Amino acid sequence: MKVHFVLPQVVPAYGMEKAALTLMDALTAGGCAVSSCTLSGPPAGGSSAHRSLGVQPGPLRLPRSAHLLRRHLTALPADTHIVASGLWAALPVGCALVGTGRGYVAWEHSVLPARLQADRRVAGLFRAVGLSPVRPRAAVAVSGGVRRALLTAWPGATVETIPNIVSAPASLPRPRSAEDGHTTLVTAGALRPLKNTRAAVEALQYLPTSYVLEVAGDGPQAADLQATVRDLGLTGRVRFLGRISDVAGLLDRADVLVHPSLAETFGFSLFEAADAGVPVAAYAVEAIDEIVPFYVPGTLATERTAEALAQAILRLGNGEAEAAVSPAWQRRRNDLSPAAVAARWCDVLAGI
Repeated sequence: MKVHFVLPQVVPAYGMEKAALTLMDALTAGGCAVSSCTLSGPPAGGSSAHRSLGVQPGPLRLPRSAHLLRRHLTALPADTHIVASGLWAALPVGCALVGTGRGYVAWEHSVLPARLQADRRVAGLFRAVGLSPVRPRAAVAVSGGVRRALLTAWPGATVETIPNIVSAPASLPRPRSAEDGHTTLVTAGALRPLKNTRAAVEALQYLPTSYVLEVAGDGPQAADLQATVRDLGLTGRVRFLGRISDVAGLLDRADVLVHPSLAETFGFSLFEAADAGVPVAAYAVEAIDEIVPFYVPGTLATERTAEALAQAILRLGNGEAEAAVSPAWQRRRNDLSPAAVAARWCDVLAGI
């Protein structure tokens, strides 16, 4: 099977980029002939099968990409499956293929109601990709929540759900326990409204003073959150770390990962916590409710309030997630391994 990925970029390798690189490696290991082109930045690999179109980032990247893609994609063998990773790739790919008789598969990570409501740019791209001349022949969603959003916008479309690859450790993660008299909560991510870091800060009001919070990340809400900490009298219990690269070190000293995001398309950080033996306290939003506690030990708040989040954190302190550690780890190994996910992709592509 031949599969060609169109990627907006692969550097830095976060989220979608990380998922794409891992999937291409898994498909190659499974015997597929994998190639790719990257719109901007370096190519996804060092061989001739991977190239960059060299389009400069900016407002003109989409039309310039479509022009170059038309020549590139129509030169591919007719039996090649073209996969566009995300809306930023889907729109230029769809435009490039208009009138060629070729179709493509959209690999979608970002389309959720909360994300569309909060980000007008994403919503605009999604509307454009849904227009009949450029709409994909089929779509692959990374979660059930994304699939439902696609089917709501595109009734009758062919949309399959395939999770991203998560390589669980070979041995069962060791559960954490607070040994210094403090329970260390950590939260990580961009300090933006959708990530809702404020709820993690405000939850401390409802927790014993032995609970402390470390906030990793930066963004437009940083100053406002620091002011909130001062106003609530929590200065001695909250530490702002800024943007960090050592996620493993952060989790190594954590007792609980607090993840109050209002929208999460997949949530690699949740799996990183699970692999480190750190339980997760989160809100029951798409697609977190598909991950916790089925794949990731933890608990979900009953309401989207700071007090309910605090109650979820306290339940973890009482050992609520301990029974889920072993079965969740086994599900990650069975369902989300490179071989299992690659096989699912091959089945879906073969059926399109």
